[in-house]
Amino acid sequence: MFGRAARGGDRLRGLRQRDRGGQGGRPPLRGRPQPDDRRPRPGRRRPPPRLAGGRLRGRAVGAAGVKALVLGGPGFIGTATCKELMRRGVETIAASRTPHPYGTFTSHLAFDRTDEAELARVLAEVEPDLLVDHAAYQPSQVEAVIRHFKGERYLFTSTGVYPDLFEDRPAREEDFKPLDGEVPAEPLEYREGKRWCETVLARSRDLPWTVIRPPAVLGAADHTLRIAAYLQRVEDGGPLLVPAESYRRQAGLAWVRDVGYAHALATDLAKPTAGRAYNVAFDGVSLEDLLLGIGRATGREVRLAPVPFAELPPDASPYGPDPRRSAGYDLSRSRRELGFEPSALEDCLAEVLAWYRAARPSHPGYAGRARELELAGKPRQ
Repeated sequence: MFGRAARGGDRLRGLRQRDRGGQGGRPPLRGRPQPDDRRPRPGRRRPPPRLAGGRLRGRAVGAAGVKALVLGGPGFIGTATCKELMRRGVETIAASRTPHPYGTFTSHLAFDRTDEAELARVLAEVEPDLLVDHAAYQPSQVEAVIRHFKGERYLFTSTGVYPDLFEDRPAREEDFKPLDGEVPAEPLEYREGKRWCETVLARSRDLPWTVIRPPAVLGAADHTLRIAAYLQRVEDGGPLLVPAESYRRQAGLAWVRDVGYAHALATDLAKPTAGRAYNVAFDGVSLEDLLLGIGRATGREVRLAPVPFAELPPDASPYGPDPRRSAGYDLSRSRRELGFEPSALEDCLAEVLAWYRAARPSHPGYAGRARELELAGKPRQ
């Protein structure tokens, strides 16, 4: 009835990488960024980034003097991105609605980017060379950037925009086609909004844009607590419900440090990434690999109970994978054009487990665990 127990390390794939870095009301806009007086001490560092042959407003790419404004910079992916940019000597200004006096950034601005007048004011005052946008998911927000950003590169964080009904293979970047017709009225659902954001970018003529497409992103302090959902279930020793159709095929998963790293790679103006999209994910990691990896890291037996995807209770397996969608991502373009290589799964799990043991978070879906155990114990045809 159950899948095999966790044993051995041969199922983990991926290239081990060096160290990867790890809303309320509307407050008034600060006139100038506020310095961060508690900069993190450097740990192990990557080799110095290759400098571009060209000049960026009189400054070499990757050298001191380059300025990046990161919308959503204090967030989960934003923090990882800011950390990687700072390692490259980029002046990194994080932005969000609420003030953050300390964090992994050079300075912080508090403003509402959905207010076009505020966005225009900040862009005019800061004059960023790079604009990294983790926050936009409505097309009007991207249209505002097109009207007001005058810098060298706009880096838009997208998601799994690929068709809902997909053949059983990894998705390639060209599998998403810009949508036809007029931009619909807002608000749009998250994935549909991201699709229209990319469509608006594809239709733009002068904006130098690049898109990063991560799937489900995991890591320490993930506010969605999806990874905690699996850690709790492994910890309690009971069987884990997994979708029978897809738990052994490649899943759409990425480590937040890898996502931040990919963003930093894409800001190198020596790379011809304008008008291009890039997948970022683990390579060849399935849901089974993830769960058995957790078992090995914690020394616990992992029992898998495959059930049809349609019968999975809500939140029993937050990462799915939905068998109707692509079998993860193809990373060929990201490797070839960005120089991206994904980390090994065990590196990610070591950091995640340290956070989990200290914070003891609980996923809301764990409240239905009794129903899951009942379903797992039923004889299946």
